[in-house]
Amino acid sequence: MIRALLTGVLYGAPEARTAKSGKAFVTGKLRADDGKGGSVFCSLVAFNEQADRLVLLPAGAVLSVSGKAEVQAWISKAGEPQAGLSLVVDELSALKPKLRPRTAPAHALAGFDDDLP
Repeated sequence: MIRALLTGVLYGAPEARTAKSGKAFVTGKLRADDGKGGSVFCSLVAFNEQADRLVLLPAGAVLSVSGKAEVQAWISKAGEPQAGLSLVVDELSALKPKLRPRTAPAHALAGFDDDLP
């Protein structure tokens, strides 16, 4: 078993689903930085409380997930080998994105000389 901790951005909105057995679950995709300027996509599957939390997050939400990971390999229709990663979510934390510093435009501050009491 592979345990993994991933941090990234939700790619698309998570989807609530129901298994043939009647058990509810939520699926989603996480896009993580690969450290080389590219992205790695991971399929997420969440059950119970984690599913309830995941389904409420919007596309683009920044989150960190941990759980049991599985590497998958297949041959594409073009005959090329492909690989993927899926994770059954045990823990989920929504994170705040790193904000870029904002500066007010110079024209917005021009003439602002009110005296404070």
